[in-house]
Amino acid sequence: MKKVFLLTGLLYLGLTSCKEESLLEDNPNPPADNIELNFLPYFGEKPLKVDSVYTNSVGARFMIDTVSLLISDIKFMDRNLNETIDTAKNYVLLSTYKQSVLTGKMPAMGYYGNFQLIAGTDSLDAIKNLDEFLEIDPEWVRKDPYGVDFFKIKGRYFDPASPPEDSVMLPMEYTLGTYMLSDTATSDIRGFSIDNLQQIKIFLLTDLKPLLNLMPIDQVDEIVSDPTNTQDFTIAKAMADSLSIGIF
Repeated sequence: MKKVFLLTGLLYLGLTSCKEESLLEDNPNPPADNIELNFLPYFGEKPLKVDSVYTNSVGARFMIDTVSLLISDIKFMDRNLNETIDTAKNYVLLSTYKQSVLTGKMPAMGYYGNFQLIAGTDSLDAIKNLDEFLEIDPEWVRKDPYGVDFFKIKGRYFDPASPPEDSVMLPMEYTLGTYMLSDTATSDIRGFSIDNLQQIKIFLLTDLKPLLNLMPIDQVDEIVSDPTNTQDFTIAKAMADSLSIGIF
């Protein structure tokens, strides 16, 4: 199955490469969370602007209001220690209205390895941790037995049946979900070090253009990732295959 994420690299802003084995003795563990996740949607080569009008290759004109991403099971796999460090809360919701979340902690020391995370979660985790999902946002819990949703685009499109001067806009909403479309992603291996005063900034970037560029929005203005609806789920899978998120 194609990876939902295309993880191309890992960059810790303000941190420098380090070959030392450990800084733990000189730097006590940070007293609070020091991992900051940042969500940055793009449209093509430019950052997404929620107040801008976009036109795709089939002539649909639209505006994007919100983009949201639910990730889970964030871990760091240390190659030197040959062990996995559970670095953050199980589930994190990021959005254009909540682009930055401080979550999880990594002790002060030198590291060599890579991050791993999941877009959404599998069905078993969704069942076991339903209360936690409901606390984050009940909207992400599906009403069918296929787990949770993990990616949502909400916006408006111009009604092609109305004259341009009338500016009639209709709602659109695309939801990618179910454990059948979620997937595990692993970043490139990197070496770095942190001390007890540093905050780790991780950026998740996604390009919305591949998902929407061929979409006839006036004909398909809603996708819910329904496995019992062949047409709906086929489009949802194609969108999931087009979704790539880079971690920097």
